[in-house]
Amino acid sequence: MENLSNITDIDRMKEMWSDMNTRLTKLEKDLSEQSRKVSSNKVHTAKEDLIRKYRRFIVIAGITGIFFPLLLCFGGVAYYPQIPWRYASAAMFFIFFMVAAGMDAYLYMAVRDINLATMSVLEVASRGRSLKRHHHIFQIILIPFAIVTLVVFAIPIASDTGLIIGMVIGGIVGGLIGLSQYLKIMRDYREIISQEEIKDEE
Repeated sequence: MENLSNITDIDRMKEMWSDMNTRLTKLEKDLSEQSRKVSSNKVHTAKEDLIRKYRRFIVIAGITGIFFPLLLCFGGVAYYPQIPWRYASAAMFFIFFMVAAGMDAYLYMAVRDINLATMSVLEVASRGRSLKRHHHIFQIILIPFAIVTLVVFAIPIASDTGLIIGMVIGGIVGGLIGLSQYLKIMRDYREIISQEEIKDEE
């Protein structure tokens, strides 16, 4: 009888162990599925954030690129010298903002074309990595262009200390705003690219 009891206990323990393994496997699958859903939602949110940001940049660059040169050309900016500096500055501002708008339009359309439903995780991550690289290339082009444009604009008013100080303050504020937007954009790209790491871990 004692042997039968031991066998019964062992069988019961095996059943309990098998049941526990089944439950753990199911829990692991559930957690993995939930993780994928959360991850997918993050990618969708990051994509939408990038679309909104680039669309806003296009509008701002387009409006500024048209109206500020017009203000310069037709005397809307008080005390600014006449020809040739007025027209040279207006032309440079127009070109800068139109180029910036074009670059943002390229990134906007490329991000919008990321299809989370049909693309694999690796494809989405690869596209995100490529667009992040393009964003940095565009910045490398635009930042020196912006500096040269501002220098050309500032040369005729270099003797006016008040205006120069105002430009410096405006440049600092603009730089801080730009840095804040850059960090947010990089965060969104990280969310998109990180899907590849999650896939590798699985």
